[in-house]
Amino acid sequence: MSKPKKHHYVPQMYLRNFADADNRAQVVRLEQQTSYAARINTIAAENHFHRFTVGGEETLYVEEMATKIEGHAAQPLLRLINPQKRVWPLPADERLTLAMFIAFQFLRVPVARDQFESLVAQLPDVFGLTPVEFEDLDIPLMHGASMVGDALPEGAGTLCNRSWTIVDFKLKALATSDVPVVVLPDENATLRTAAGLMSPGGLYFPLARRAGLFIGPPGTSPQADRIVSGNALLARSFNNATVQWARDCVFHHPEDDPLRGIELPGPRRGEVRWEDMSRPDH
Repeated sequence: MSKPKKHHYVPQMYLRNFADADNRAQVVRLEQQTSYAARINTIAAENHFHRFTVGGEETLYVEEMATKIEGHAAQPLLRLINPQKRVWPLPADERLTLAMFIAFQFLRVPVARDQFESLVAQLPDVFGLTPVEFEDLDIPLMHGASMVGDALPEGAGTLCNRSWTIVDFKLKALATSDVPVVVLPDENATLRTAAGLMSPGGLYFPLARRAGLFIGPPGTSPQADRIVSGNALLARSFNNATVQWARDCVFHHPEDDPLRGIELPGPRRGEVRWEDMSRPDH
């Protein structure tokens, strides 16, 4: 009998930007509060995570689509993280390709499925129905549909049309996590403020151990695109946001120590609560 197929919900081509020459990344597990080095082909994977049953037949459509999106984004991402090879302003086709990749990573991870579970759990109370009426809902299929529906092109479109700031670090290092797209609140965020791609503080995406991308909030424009140099305070702010947003694991280069001085939370499930998140100015 063959072993169950493991599908990566954080792409290996992306995790290589945080790995050493042997393709090993440091894995920090929040529940166990442990840290160890592991090959990237063994981390951020789950059995059958992108396998769905539609009409009684199994489909790997989402996994196949993920492979295509990652393939298109691989070279533009490598050029973006290398100051010597970077083209700036970013060509329109590469910008859209990377926006699609980032939006897909936001929709794809297990924490997005956790949010579907939280929503379903609230439905009986919202509509005054019994839990039995919702017990047949296929949450993995609902999650899969969200990745191939209108949310993906709409999300990519809105990200593409905002300001992008590349932050380069010479000495300080960045971490990423099993929820690599970090959405940010602003100073006016409340418990009712949406925690998604339309979040009022924009979003942060660690590109590699020495480069991060901040995408401005709704209302910003590509005309404000820029490249800036990062410092220790900004690296700590980015890494703290990464840790707070993570679900189960944080990843970084084995030779780096980007989490020094940052208190690790426990694993996270369900809907985001802004009071658990660090604001951009903290």
